[in-house]
Amino acid sequence: MKTMETVLLEGGIVVTMDEKGTMLERGSVLIEGDRIAAVGKPEDVRKLGKPDTVIDARGMVIMPGLISIHHHSAVFEHGMGEELGLERYLDELYYPVLKAMKPEEAYVAAMLSYAEALKTGTTCVLDMYVHMDKCGEAAEDIGIRAFLSGTGGDLGEGLEPVEENERVLREKHGAADGRVQVWFGVEWLPLCSPEFLDKVSEKASEYGVGVHIHLSESLGEVELCKEKFGERPAERAYNHGLLGPKCVAAHCVWLSMREVKVLKETGTHVAHCPVSNMKLAVGVAPVRAMLEEGVNVGLGPDDMTCNNNLDMFEVMKYASLLQKVSNLDASLIPSRKALEMATVNGARALGIADEVGSIEPGKKADIILVDLRKPRFTPTLFGEYFNLYSHLVYTAHGDDVDTVIVDGRVVVRNRRLLTVDEEELLERGYKTALEVLERRKEFLE
Repeated sequence: MKTMETVLLEGGIVVTMDEKGTMLERGSVLIEGDRIAAVGKPEDVRKLGKPDTVIDARGMVIMPGLISIHHHSAVFEHGMGEELGLERYLDELYYPVLKAMKPEEAYVAAMLSYAEALKTGTTCVLDMYVHMDKCGEAAEDIGIRAFLSGTGGDLGEGLEPVEENERVLREKHGAADGRVQVWFGVEWLPLCSPEFLDKVSEKASEYGVGVHIHLSESLGEVELCKEKFGERPAERAYNHGLLGPKCVAAHCVWLSMREVKVLKETGTHVAHCPVSNMKLAVGVAPVRAMLEEGVNVGLGPDDMTCNNNLDMFEVMKYASLLQKVSNLDASLIPSRKALEMATVNGARALGIADEVGSIEPGKKADIILVDLRKPRFTPTLFGEYFNLYSHLVYTAHGDDVDTVIVDGRVVVRNRRLLTVDEEELLERGYKTALEVLERRKEFLE
């Protein structure tokens, strides 16, 4: 019988993100296999036995891995969408690239996006892209926890039919010992017929999995839905049975107060993407109203083109700042709340809050170490002058992540990926991007 490998994270600042707000100024975390075995003072945890691997966490924060609940593995058009706005971005870049993408190229794109996510502290993503079977292979290979959803639709832009999403679900759902899961995806409600939406709802119910949708991202989307179908996007999603506790709705910028209440009543989760929303100038999501109504709001970077990176630390910062300035209220989304949105709220949205999102014995070991040994984190104080949450949200960058552990496996150490040859991946990504971008020209109108 194979014995479980044990890893000891020793002597760091432990931010558990549990319901009690437990934090250890000097603590250790013991990992056995894929689970957290113990959290406590270093001298107490050491008594539990000799670990296979010891990671010196002094000067670092030991915290839950960040959870991105809106991610696209769109990396090849990175840096080409500046100043376009949402509609031009979709028409000139995003959709033409999707149409040009071959399965093996989607694998490379996913590897690049997952590499960026892992190296900046994200241990779990909800990814909506094409050729999701290949994205699943990438997730298996690189070691990230991934929920995959298709780019679904049936009214143009080469979007994927429900049957393709179902095929991937049958092949990949539960892969890598459950680390890879598959949901159904709805790319854009104006590009989905009533029959398509009904089929998505039926299939998701049949398989007992979630649905990931874009919802009311722009005013143009709202007006187009009304023009084509006589309903606002949120009305369509509700009337076709998409909303509910197994639905994550991305963006939700242009919602009425009644629609916010419907999200709460149905138990629908929201993926707030502040950086993408600002860059594409689509508006400011009513996150204050959502939180006041009790809607569960998590965070996501969106993709590399309408964000330029996948750094969830940056997303946390702007989620807080955007609500403060748009509401003229500096008290909104304090740093602890932003951390919750990026960890426990994300886990709740994916239905895995009993497994990840906080550091507690028995939970999966999805953990990151953030290096505070830098001038901008000095001083880091406790007690009366406590400022650690502020440091993590307003000061930290993804580049401060030193170590990443997913499912008990160390996948990043000393800021280097251990599961893939980075230099080879970057070279392959460069060559593949050029090929895809050239082929994209065939799909420009």
